[in-house]
Parts: sequence; C-alpha cells; structure tokens
Amino acid sequence: MKQARGILTLLALLCLAVGALGGSTIDDFEYLSVQEMCALLPWETSFLRPSTCDNWVSCPANGTSLEHGACATGLYYNKQLGRCNLAASVQCPYTGVEATAPINLCANETDGTFLQDTSSSNCRGYILCQGRTQIHADCPSELIFNPRSRSCVYHNQYTCPESQMTHTSPACRALPNNTRLAHTEHCERYYECVNEILHTRECAPQKAYDVNRGYCVDIEQVACYATAALPEPENTFCLNSTGGYYADDQSCSHYYICGRPVNGNHDTQPQHLSCALGQYFDIEKLSCRDRLNVRCVLDRCVGNNMSYVNVADDCQKYARCSGGVTAGTGRCPENYYFDERSQGCTPTNHHYIACSPRIA
Repeated sequence: MKQARGILTLLALLCLAVGALGGSTIDDFEYLSVQEMCALLPWETSFLRPSTCDNWVSCPANGTSLEHGACATGLYYNKQLGRCNLAASVQCPYTGVEATAPINLCANETDGTFLQDTSSSNCRGYILCQGRTQIHADCPSELIFNPRSRSCVYHNQYTCPESQMTHTSPACRALPNNTRLAHTEHCERYYECVNEILHTRECAPQKAYDVNRGYCVDIEQVACYATAALPEPENTFCLNSTGGYYADDQSCSHYYICGRPVNGNHDTQPQHLSCALGQYFDIEKLSCRDRLNVRCVLDRCVGNNMSYVNVADDCQKYARCSGGVTAGTGRCPENYYFDERSQGCTPTNHHYIACSPRIA
C-alpha cells in the first residue's frame, strides 16, 4: 500500500510539473526571457537585467516596444533610481555570482528526481529533473513540498522553515523596491517586492489586479495576466441585510437565509433553500405553503411540471408553460375562472391568493 501511495504521489507531481512547462512562475523569474518578465510587470517598468550589473530593460507600454540598454563603461545600473551611476556607488545584487546562469541542480541527477526549490518563497515550489534540466513547479495551493519525502504534503505534515518564508526572492533581485508583479494563477492577487522579499497581496472584494496598470481595479475593467483566473463573483444577495429570511428574487419556491454582518461585512455565503414541489415560500408567514395560497409575481411556470398556471392579479388569466418558463398567456371566457388544480376554466372563482388582485 505504501508503494502504491508513492507511485500515486510521483504521478501527481509529474502531472503538475508537465503542466508547468508552458507557464511562468514568479520564483522562475530569472530564468525567463525579458518578454516573459515584462508580461508579469506593469507597463513602462524598468529593471536590472538578471545576472548583470550594467544592463537594463524597459518594458513596453501600449503601442511601444520593449527596450534594452547597457550602461557606459565604469557604470552600473541603479535599479532604485532607474539610471546608470558610478559602479562604486551602486550595490549590484549579482556581484560575486560565480556564473551568469542560475545553478542547475539537476546536472548530476537522474530523470524523475524531485528536489526542493530553495528559491520558492512559500515552500510550495519543487523541481523535477528531466534530461538533466530543471522543471520548476508548485504544489497545489493547499499543499507544500516536503524535501524529506520529496512529495507534496499538507501543512500539518511538514513545517516550512521560517527562513524559507522570508528569504530574498530571485524575482526581486532585479526589480526596484515596491515593484508589483502579476500572480500567475489568481487575478485578484499580486506580488510585491519589499526589500527584495516577495510578498503576496490581495485586492479588495470585487477588485482584481490589472497586469498592465500595476494596481487593483474593478473586476469589470481588469486586464488579467494570461494564465490568471478571475475569482468567482461575490454573492451580494445579503448586501443590505441585517440577517434573516428572504424570498428568492428569481424563483417563487426558493428562499435565502442571510447571516448577520460580521465586522461590517455582509454574508457572502447565505443558505439558498427550496420548498417542496408544489409549495412556494411565503415571506409574510416565513413558511413553505401550497403554491395557490402564496402571491408571487415571478414566473409561476418556473420549477413545476404543469402545463398551465394561474397568473398574479387576474384569476381569469392563465399562463402556458414550456420548458419551465412561460411560453404564452390566455384568458378564460367571461364569467369563467382558471383553476390551476383542474387545469381548465370553470364557472367557480376559488379566489386563490395566487391570482387575486393585490389589496391596496
């Protein structure tokens, strides 16, 4: 059984790693092309080209081109000032780096080896070795990588070292302080480099991070990073509620239970319940009742299997149902009234609440 679990873990990780081949991750920043770097950054961001001290890149704005530049002899690029200065006055993050290319941890590893990605800022990152090359990937959001078992595990199975949670991120070495980067999975989140440490931020409700502008905007106006998904729309049914029971505004047979606001925030996960077939929710009695004893001005064809139904405010009128919605309306002859129970016009007016005129 243990061997089977190990095989399943290996297959799960392999699928994750292969899925990451076509995407870019933040901790992968120094491995990316400058075009891919700029795709994560706001328009017109300038930064030090990774693994250099005197080369810089200026990301394009809408309609402009990406620009590369090199400082004159004896100068280093000052990423905070966005210009070249005397080398002696600039602290280059790559000074003393033995090689211009990142170290290949898979150079002497066999195919299928899983390694800890020490550049990951949240313990989710790992490396799959394939053909002596590194494939960077992340465990699913609820899991972290355990370097001892070389597998993705839950947080209660492995404690991420504090040093790894606050290390200097490769993504921030080349960027000015307070630079923001797009989140590659979630559009409502983004990263921010503060003193070369990468922090994850989240936009306010109903807002998302605009990769071009570099700040949070209304969801309707946002331009997300290519692989980032928008959050599910927030349920605003209880927005102006102080808590309680409410009739559904789309269906006569459904109702909501809103919780009380917490710290000024409305309930975004109200209970959405349904009465039994043939019953409607009565907001006055807070009860599910026989549908003919409830006045509902919504489409009474919704949620039932009848061919004809009574219509609010006129007991001589009826609606013809098709596919669970009103397909047409009709009217009984003079002195005849529609009876939903018998599915026909009768001389008897039962004065159903469902069709009786509203009393002013």
